Amino acid sequence: MPSRLTADIGGTFTDFVLLDEAGQMHVTKTPSTPRDFTKGVLDGIHKLKLDLRTVDIFVHGATVVLNALLQRKLPKTGLITTRGFRDVLEIMRTNNPEMYNLQYVKPAPLISRHLRYEVTERVRHTGEVLVPLDRQEVHEAACRLKEEGVVSVAVCLLHSYANPVHEQVIRDILSEEIPEVLVCLSSDIAPEWREFERTSTTTINVATMPIIATYLRRLEAQLRVEGLAKELFVMQSNGGVMTATAACQKPVTTVMSGPSGGAIGAAYLGAQIQCPHLITIDIGGTSSDMGLIVGGTPITTTEGTIDRWPILAPMIEILSIGAGGGSIAWVDAGGALRVGPQSAGADPGPVCYNLGGTEPTVTDANLNLGRIDPGYFLGGEITLNELEARKAVQTNIAERFSMDTVEAADGIIEVINANMARAMRSILTERGYDPREFVLMAFGGAGGLHAAALIRELGIPRAVVPSNPGALSAVGMLATDFRHDRARTYVQAIDDLDLSEVNAIYQTLEMQTAADLEAESITHERLTLMRSADVRYVGQEYHINLPISAEPLKESDRQALVRQFNDAHEKLYSYSTPETPVQLVNLRVAGLGFIAKPQFPTYSPGTDDAHQAIKTRRPVYFKEGGGFVQTPIYAIDRLRPRNQISGPGIIEDPNSTIVVLPGQTARIDEFRNVFIKEEGGPS
Repeated sequence: MPSRLTADIGGTFTDFVLLDEAGQMHVTKTPSTPRDFTKGVLDGIHKLKLDLRTVDIFVHGATVVLNALLQRKLPKTGLITTRGFRDVLEIMRTNNPEMYNLQYVKPAPLISRHLRYEVTERVRHTGEVLVPLDRQEVHEAACRLKEEGVVSVAVCLLHSYANPVHEQVIRDILSEEIPEVLVCLSSDIAPEWREFERTSTTTINVATMPIIATYLRRLEAQLRVEGLAKELFVMQSNGGVMTATAACQKPVTTVMSGPSGGAIGAAYLGAQIQCPHLITIDIGGTSSDMGLIVGGTPITTTEGTIDRWPILAPMIEILSIGAGGGSIAWVDAGGALRVGPQSAGADPGPVCYNLGGTEPTVTDANLNLGRIDPGYFLGGEITLNELEARKAVQTNIAERFSMDTVEAADGIIEVINANMARAMRSILTERGYDPREFVLMAFGGAGGLHAAALIRELGIPRAVVPSNPGALSAVGMLATDFRHDRARTYVQAIDDLDLSEVNAIYQTLEMQTAADLEAESITHERLTLMRSADVRYVGQEYHINLPISAEPLKESDRQALVRQFNDAHEKLYSYSTPETPVQLVNLRVAGLGFIAKPQFPTYSPGTDDAHQAIKTRRPVYFKEGGGFVQTPIYAIDRLRPRNQISGPGIIEDPNSTIVVLPGQTARIDEFRNVFIKEEGGPS
């Protein structure tokens, strides 16, 4: 197996996993460097003492697009649209997504109004040209955009998904008038109906193209100096990878790059440990990213939302909340204790990092409770300042509530656990799932600190904290296949379908998708194509995505598809109306280029007794135990499969800490994963 390297940039740390030619896995992490993420990546490579000439595959989880969107650090971007649709980005959907928030304010448009230009043209939803394009208006718009000094331009015309000819003419004119400007067509980026979502997606893509291109080109140049001969690959939101060259053209597909790696890693590990139904939580320094894996497959969506802006692109469904080790504890105007979503991030970080932080964080609270060893953070690479962490909690929180510091720290942990449990409960209940049928897989640097409390809060029977939990997202990138998606809007009642036309569209989409993968050196033998369709009742606004057979559709498939949709609607919404006509909305093809998967290392079994793994004991605060309890501290590398631990207990490895609460037990499996459950609960 060729050697592989992955790097996953998080809000606080960047995780690295190297799978060498002998199949050995090497894991490390370095602090993230937000001012220049390339520095953190190179620091990790140097820490691994790695000669990049030996690396055949390097997959990178890039966060630059997400950060640019959240911080609104976007280059000057223009928009050309159909006359009458200049304000689509401002009008949005006209609704208030926060029903009970009377002070809700829409986000500022991604493109200022003076940079949005209308041109005369009109295409019907059938693709027929109703009003020809006024080319002179396009030339005038190009001149004004040039005078404004825009860096990129989004072109999004009404119904261009049905006929892109006018958008293509505009692109050609812009290329002549202002060749230095980047141009994206909605018919290329998101050829689907619903003009607001399509405009939003195209705008995000073209606005972030200069950002990701600058970053990836700089990173690739530095990696070449370090000896990397192969092309750099980038993780996508859909759970696949693509070349850095392709990512520069379609950055919108990388928005949830890091979290999707965690979902793929969790699904792959879940298959190894016979846990097909998982609710996952990746707790890092800034956020907690949650998802569902059902039957071994991550739940996906064809439309996501980032900071209230929709993106029409297949992605693994991830719910992110501001709850991580760096989340700041504060008191609101009503006198209530709040934690997050503000984060101390990597710079300055929690107070205990001694990098200038002054506000107490979740990490500072865990340190106050004795759950983190101040001398063994990152295996002793960083010594935490326990005294300053205590002062920060005392001054900012404890004194405000007239309580002692330990009570305040415990309150911070209870609030952050409640925030995470509430979000996880919504993921399960909104889809009609019973928490008792799932296993919680908690990872990220802080996953093990909160897993035990979360299963107790949610009534989930078991939690599993993977071996090397802080690096599971990076491990997942080792197991990720190449992937590209294509879609086309096709609104038609199933009873009225022209099956030959539908089959022809699927064939075209498959040819385009296969070409995308072949451009990344995926051979025919490693390629598979999967069809699906978005289906809804006539008159519905939203749809359900259903798998479609790879065989050409035939007459008998009409009613089979209707039954499939009604069954899916019943399962998702607890009702169906079989008498209502059903229609197709979008046709989709996903293409996968398979790569060989790594094997998780296994360890020789021990006995039930884990006493040999105790390295010390220290006082740790547990409300369930009545206060500070002299608690055994276990070294993860001394634990053997079959070892069992009765809580309270703390398991430490260089990059993470796992808490086992009083009244719980932990068991070590053959991969050195840690399973936690209530005493007497199901195995």
